[in-house]
Amino acid sequence: MKILVTGASGKLGCYLIKGQGVQGCSRRGPHRFDLTDPALESHLEAIGPQAVVHAAALSAIHDCLSRPEQADLVNHQASARLARWCSQQGVRLVYVSTDMVFDGESAPYHEDSLAQPLSEYGRSKLRGEQAVLDQGHLVARVALMVGPALGDGQSYYDQLVASLRARKPVSLFQDEWRGMISYEDAADGLLRLAVGSGTGVVHLAGPRLSRYEMGCMLAAQLGAPELVSAGQRSDYAAPEPRPRDLTMLSRRREELLPEWQPRTVEQQIPAWLA
Repeated sequence: MKILVTGASGKLGCYLIKGQGVQGCSRRGPHRFDLTDPALESHLEAIGPQAVVHAAALSAIHDCLSRPEQADLVNHQASARLARWCSQQGVRLVYVSTDMVFDGESAPYHEDSLAQPLSEYGRSKLRGEQAVLDQGHLVARVALMVGPALGDGQSYYDQLVASLRARKPVSLFQDEWRGMISYEDAADGLLRLAVGSGTGVVHLAGPRLSRYEMGCMLAAQLGAPELVSAGQRSDYAAPEPRPRDLTMLSRRREELLPEWQPRTVEQQIPAWLA
């Protein structure tokens, strides 16, 4: 099956395009076009995908807050346009969404839980979800992704490891939880969904984990547990509220991918640090 990945130059996209039969497109790179391009449909027809994993997004929280019109254009309007084209052409679409569509006060969240985002990013992604669902496609809400970056720039994980290896103390939130999943496992799950069946909403997430807990795991592996201290969300002045607990349940994932399960972060850390 020929799978097109949007946002191929992003951190998740770099893992997705490692898959067999996958072609990537992004605003940068060899297959370059913007999803807001007036000629979007022509670009898609020239590629001729049988399935699309739509990972392109304006995902930086501060960018979405400062440019809400652009966030809506990319995360909602362009996604709606892509979903319409896929429906017209009989192409399967998997829209990559986020745990940030929830407010963090009623975890753990399942696929039918009420979505009440606290950020402009979350609101724009939720509008994108609805547009994609209206066209009969699949929405995959992916938890906070961690692990080494393959492309340009560093991931949050890379920055944390660099600090610990340089023996710099780090303070990490102990009162904020996510169902962390690795970029590698998220990409694997999304590609499996792309060649599978099913519509609606599915969650891809690992067990409940705080940044402090992950930092302690890394520091222990690096022989420097004393470098990690526990911080509080109240220590960080954020322009938008920070969700407290975005842990997600994956009941639908067990139905759509019964033989697949993401690994825990703790299981993967030794290989990441090797």
